[in-house]
Amino acid sequence: MLRAQDGDLEAFRGLVEMFQDRVMRLMVSVLRCDRTMAEDLAQEVFLRVHKGLPGFDGQVRFHTWLHTIANNVAISEYRRQRAQKRNRPTVSIDAPVGATEDFYITPEGREIDPAEQAHQSEFLARVRECVGKLPEEFRVAVVMRDMESLSYDEIAEVLDLPAGTVRSRIHRGRVLLQQMLAEFVQ
Repeated sequence: MLRAQDGDLEAFRGLVEMFQDRVMRLMVSVLRCDRTMAEDLAQEVFLRVHKGLPGFDGQVRFHTWLHTIANNVAISEYRRQRAQKRNRPTVSIDAPVGATEDFYITPEGREIDPAEQAHQSEFLARVRECVGKLPEEFRVAVVMRDMESLSYDEIAEVLDLPAGTVRSRIHRGRVLLQQMLAEFVQ
């Protein structure tokens, strides 16, 4: 690994040969993909490793670092596949669009219009106010689910209630919130 870090391509080739099967198995097990895709993704992993090798500081073991990179590649591929399934093809902002070589996509800015930002702030304040007005049994369940992102089972365990009761309270709390916020949304 140290020789590869110093730029020795044969040493890097040895690392690839040593860990390639492990990376491919990870891709197949995580993504349930075929061997060809696993090989492509493993190649992407090792390209990232090669680029990052000069900055690798040895704080963690090499195979742990490699596994982290492989996991990140697998997650990116999973998200890409999921977006395609929802008919939202991914588009590279660096690649030309269609058959043209000079037309590129310019992403929209992330700046929020001041009027929209004021509306959002006002809406958030109103939501907090309405949540505070919910009866306690509904408020606690809604806050734990929608603001703390706990699962229904976790909420049931914390509140010592059946899961069905938790679902019912969350539903009723959301309906009440929707009614309280109706004039604001329209």
